[in-house]
Amino acid sequence: MSKFRQLIRDTGKTTAGFGFAVLAKHTRARHILLLAEAADVAGAKAAAEAGVDAIVFTGAASEVGAIASATGKPTGAWLLDADRDAVQAARDAGADFFVFDDGRAHASSMAIDEIGRVLVLGADQDEQRLRSIAVIDLDAVLVTGDSTAQTVRDLIALRRIIGYTGAPLLVASEQTPTARALEAWRDAGAAAVLVRGDAAALAAAVDAANAVPAPRKRRAEGSTASLGLHSTAAAGLDHDHEDDDDL
Repeated sequence: MSKFRQLIRDTGKTTAGFGFAVLAKHTRARHILLLAEAADVAGAKAAAEAGVDAIVFTGAASEVGAIASATGKPTGAWLLDADRDAVQAARDAGADFFVFDDGRAHASSMAIDEIGRVLVLGADQDEQRLRSIAVIDLDAVLVTGDSTAQTVRDLIALRRIIGYTGAPLLVASEQTPTARALEAWRDAGAAAVLVRGDAAALAAAVDAANAVPAPRKRRAEGSTASLGLHSTAAAGLDHDHEDDDDL
């Protein structure tokens, strides 16, 4: 299991340190994960120092190990045109997961084990396509989201993606998201948000993520569905098909 997938599973859980001095001191649980896109070591270090949970590295996959070592964060390789050799090299270099486009990546890229997979979902989101994605063992599905224009229909569309693919949702935010935007995405089922920007933008995004409250409990009465649902991670949905036959 990738570290990124484990982070999704543990979202919302409070962790504690070791030793008498920290026995009663807990780290405040974050209720939605925050990933940062980085093109070099400097950018990755800035993101790690800001407090993001993981890094998506868009530079040369051979350098992903150096990024992971420098940041201490789970690091994914951006490999839209992935093939088996590229994924193998990324894993050997220290990549925890890789991001790919299923319309461009070679089928052989799915043959490498012990590395997570994040699929980039484009505009083609009809039911048949979404259902077909469910046969791939994925850590997450990546979609682009506008944090300034979140209609109820937009959030329902995200819930639909999760329902058909069965995979956690990673939203690539087009702007630095606010706490309200992150909470709305979380309530629509998103497990994590991917951000980009300078140190100030990353720090603002981290502050926003820290301000997102715990998910509201679902109403017991009535049969009307609500968007105020737990995220894939917070609801305890176990997206782990390690006993299944993966592609």
